[in-house]
Amino acid sequence: MRTAFHVRDNLGAPDRKLRLTHDLFTVIAPTYDRITPLLSFGRDRAWKQALVRALPDLPAPVCLDLACGTGDLAFLLARRYPAGRILGLDLAEKMLELARQRNTCPHVTFACGDMTRTGQAPASVDLVTGGYALRNAPAITLVLDEIARVLKPGGVAAFLDFSKPASRPVQRLFHLLLTVWGGFWGWVAHRQPEIYTYIADSLAVYPNRPALHRLLAARGLRVQLSRLHYAGMLETLLVRKTG
Repeated sequence: MRTAFHVRDNLGAPDRKLRLTHDLFTVIAPTYDRITPLLSFGRDRAWKQALVRALPDLPAPVCLDLACGTGDLAFLLARRYPAGRILGLDLAEKMLELARQRNTCPHVTFACGDMTRTGQAPASVDLVTGGYALRNAPAITLVLDEIARVLKPGGVAAFLDFSKPASRPVQRLFHLLLTVWGGFWGWVAHRQPEIYTYIADSLAVYPNRPALHRLLAARGLRVQLSRLHYAGMLETLLVRKTG
């Protein structure tokens, strides 16, 4: 029996979005590694590799990968920092089952949890990463507060996600494109277009790029790198904690 997601009805309140995200990614998990490259026209892997290359050289960093999914970024971090400690955190246990099956790195661990309450000590993490994480948070302000809390002074956070331009006409164009493209793959993979039209719908309640950068700056997270993909439909974002 298929789950009815009612995506737009569940994006406005943190508790409802948390449940929605859990349920969506539980359903998506078995096909996630096949569909994500198709959604990105084959660029997802290269973007993630470039994100990890942009991180600073550190001998043995403590790394926290938010919304880690099946572990792509966590494993790239493990290769970049063989003496580091990497924790991948995700809300969907089905995703984590796949990540653990792939894991051959003794310094990578995975845990089930909410990215707004990571359980890490204040100022204990050198690097925070997230692939398609911030947009899926129950509330953007809560996850940014948590990132600022756990990062050490001078620590770095880096994210790859769909992005929302400031221009309203461009927002509408991107929404249309993502709805059509996401709906197609939602139907192909699950016979439920809303599973991937969720991307477009989630952007409707997400801050635009300048507003997101201001939210980061207000928490002492200064933008060091902003690299746009597909005319600004996605963004690689790297920030450093001041103080």
